[in-house]
Amino acid sequence: MNRKWVRMYVQLIIVLLLTFGASFSLANLIKNITKVPRPCVGLTNCPKDYSFPSRSVLVAFALTVAFMLETKNKFLSGVFAIISTVISAERIITVVHTPIDVIAGAVIGIILGFLIQRAYLFLRFYYSETREIKK
Repeated sequence: MNRKWVRMYVQLIIVLLLTFGASFSLANLIKNITKVPRPCVGLTNCPKDYSFPSRSVLVAFALTVAFMLETKNKFLSGVFAIISTVISAERIITVVHTPIDVIAGAVIGIILGFLIQRAYLFLRFYYSETREIKK
């Protein structure tokens, strides 16, 4: 494997780790600010934390968008989009989240995945340009 491929995979891993950390943290922050109870309160196996937005959907869509923008791999991007959609449906079907929780998680995740990938792309470009100017 040549250096170009190694560099590409390292950058992909960095973007996905940043996206995961930011999306997970943002979902927890919003949950603790809004404090919306879950629709399954009182049922067995109902999670104890708050409902809005769906953390799993937010993280799934953020990672999917970041992956799509970073790799341009249509097949894997489609697979990740389908998985994110299945996760969304599963959260509603199991009555762990309302449709509003899932839609909000998906929208916030898409926006966050886009912003993080573009910010990382900008920083990558900015630092590569400043390094070339100094030479």
